[in-house]
Amino acid sequence: MTKIIVALVILVVLVIASKVVEGFFRSRKPRFEYRRKDCVMTNAEQECYHALVSAMDNDYYFFPQMHLDAIVQPDNARQDRFYAFRHINQKSVDFVACDKKQLGPLFAIELDDKTHNQPKRMERDKEVERILRGAGIPLIRIENRGHFEPKELAAAVQNGIRDFAAKPI
Repeated sequence: MTKIIVALVILVVLVIASKVVEGFFRSRKPRFEYRRKDCVMTNAEQECYHALVSAMDNDYYFFPQMHLDAIVQPDNARQDRFYAFRHINQKSVDFVACDKKQLGPLFAIELDDKTHNQPKRMERDKEVERILRGAGIPLIRIENRGHFEPKELAAAVQNGIRDFAAKPI
């Protein structure tokens, strides 16, 4: 009788231990909750967007918050595509202007606020500019002064495109 009780106790201990071990090694993926944003852009980006559309809507489609992997791709001949993709997939620009026929990216706009003065951000900005320049896409940097005049913004974009074309790659 005591052998049966000892066997049952051992069996219960083994079952409990297996459940503890199973719980310990089980993948514990956190479950995050999300809510819809009111807008995909900040207030300054919204104002800049509306000024861009007001001044240049006849020539381009403007897309906000574009990740680089949507507008450039790794050059397969010279690098490991997986690592090259990982290098760009979390970097984005504030706006991309595309031609209206094929939706090809023509130029990108980065709205510079005070965060662009931080050392890490400056390093990131240089790398984004290098990537886009190498792909033949001008990056026009616009200073965020809190207000955007459509004609001034259009002139700044045209100057940025002209300056890009004048610089050798």
